[in-house]
Amino acid sequence: MTTAENLYCSYYTKSEYITDYMLDRLQVQSDSVILEPSAGDGVFIDPLLEIDSNLNITAIDLNPEAVTLLKGKYFDYPNIKILEADTLLDNSLDQKVIGNGYFDKIIGNPPYGAWQDYDKRNELKKRYKGYYVKETYSLFLLRCVSLLKKHGTLTFIIPDTFLNLHMHKQLREYLLLNTKINEILMIPSSFFPGVNFGYADLTIITVEKSNKKAALNNTIRIINGLKKVSDMEDITQKKKLEKYNIINIKQKEVFDSVDMAFLIKSGDHIRSLINNSETTLGNIANCVTGFYSGDNSRFFKVSNSQVRNISKCEVINTEEINYNYLDSPDILDGIDGQRCYIPVIKGNSKGYLRKDEWFLNWSKEAVQHYKTDKKARFQNSQYYFREGIALPMVKASKVSASLIDKKVFDQSIVGIFPKDMKHLYFLLALINSDIVNTIIQTINPTANNSANYIKKIPIVIPNDSLITSIDILVKNQISQIKKTGSHDNNIDLELNEIFSELYKS
Repeated sequence: MTTAENLYCSYYTKSEYITDYMLDRLQVQSDSVILEPSAGDGVFIDPLLEIDSNLNITAIDLNPEAVTLLKGKYFDYPNIKILEADTLLDNSLDQKVIGNGYFDKIIGNPPYGAWQDYDKRNELKKRYKGYYVKETYSLFLLRCVSLLKKHGTLTFIIPDTFLNLHMHKQLREYLLLNTKINEILMIPSSFFPGVNFGYADLTIITVEKSNKKAALNNTIRIINGLKKVSDMEDITQKKKLEKYNIINIKQKEVFDSVDMAFLIKSGDHIRSLINNSETTLGNIANCVTGFYSGDNSRFFKVSNSQVRNISKCEVINTEEINYNYLDSPDILDGIDGQRCYIPVIKGNSKGYLRKDEWFLNWSKEAVQHYKTDKKARFQNSQYYFREGIALPMVKASKVSASLIDKKVFDQSIVGIFPKDMKHLYFLLALINSDIVNTIIQTINPTANNSANYIKKIPIVIPNDSLITSIDILVKNQISQIKKTGSHDNNIDLELNEIFSELYKS
């Protein structure tokens, strides 16, 4: 096992709060047939044996060293079967799936994002068609539900990304139609200091295998707001629950929601807006990802040394900059001359208006490279040099959108281009508003914005009179930023009040 895995198992074994909670939700009986599909060092086996030392347990692990240790550890337990196998591909498990399940209880902490060689990835793609095979935890969840008997129970600790991400839509559909999702407990990965999961938040999901009718009649309990790992004792013992954020949501409501996503980061009103809006941003604007040079340190330069510059790009000489690039008749083929660097929209910035901090080599030779190099992506070029809105791909606590004023935008940006330009300032203000900030965080709680999620923002289009009022406020805000370099907070407040009222109805 790797150092990271050893760290995780070591810490996890010490967390009786977590194992106590998961075993409580599993509701083990003396005659239960139990599976631990990624057994590791036996983190769940020991507490199971404390419940009943004669429990029928199958423990599987792919790692031969782990299997050897487990066989030695549980040598005196004939009721424990230790198997060296791949839970996702094992043929004997296939037979149990064909037989409509075998296990009464399944408990585990499946591997997260384990690297697969190409042969195995291809095999997984064949077996799990339509599912996202790069994310191993989701395949373990899918596989193990199929191994449950009807009314069997599973509890897993897994990342929270399955709740919202596009790539897990098919998994959500399977869970929503084939299980009663009893409870989802949200826990921060900070409960595990010194362990890098690569995920900000984790969940413990408990499901019961069922038919479609029972599944869609179910109510899911979602618990959030835990501050420390010992808070789990409250949840296990059902005490002091008023301290926590508990949501009860109909399983059918999740099934009927956009992308079958769990929109749980906000209340009923926001969920209703997202799920029931007649118009979305994708209906009235094109949302696209920008350009990639293939080698930023080679083709980009920055205005000064203070610009946040991970690629360590050079500081530009002003004599290299061409601000009249739009005069070039074939601008998508590049420009001639030594002044071949043009301002480009890249990275985060304050809202509404950007400074020219990034410059891109737009010589004909460079553009030819962008069009032909395998690493470069000259994508969505029909939107280059147009007016639109730039939304940074990397999410901050507050959404900050700015104008694209006939410039190229790179892949760190989602470009939003209204189909009717009279909506430009309205959409710019809306995307910078508090209400849309909440909506975006609900649609996709992860660290990245992407075009596919941004398209789902519900749009309430105001009447022409209100659009005119919004336009005036936005123009005044832009003028204020140009003059002083800072926002007028009163304008922000007025715009927020307008959108709060608009989205209230």
